[in-house]
Amino acid sequence: MGIIDKVIGNPNSSTENPTNTSAKKKVLIVEDDQYLKDFYQELLTSAGYDVLTAVNGQEGLEKVVAQKPSLILLDIMMPVMDGKSMLHKMREIEEFKYTPVIILTNAGDADNMKQTMRYDNANAFLIKSNITPDELLSAVKNFV
Repeated sequence: MGIIDKVIGNPNSSTENPTNTSAKKKVLIVEDDQYLKDFYQELLTSAGYDVLTAVNGQEGLEKVVAQKPSLILLDIMMPVMDGKSMLHKMREIEEFKYTPVIILTNAGDADNMKQTMRYDNANAFLIKSNITPDELLSAVKNFV
């Protein structure tokens, strides 16, 4: 199964972030699982990205506002504030309406994916247990 089978992209959402013009793209990983957060961080850092991390949606939203990342990798199920709430609150801020967001979760079914992308304007939805490191890097490169 290739990345096209695993990534559901939203053709109606913009992948451009005109507010971030730095040469080294900033990626924010919002993930409460320490192992996965560290793994994604190492993978993206070694690929040349400037990586920021947060362990819940509240911390993630604060980092979005302060750091203005080029892309966000966002888990759905987290303590304090879940990923859908974070995404919804982020999209209410004009400056971050079009910041690309890739949902990374194991709690996904087709209806949940479509709803998150339609109402909260996520750009893609990846199932963590089905994606390889190369496929994740490809998805990130596609949006930054």
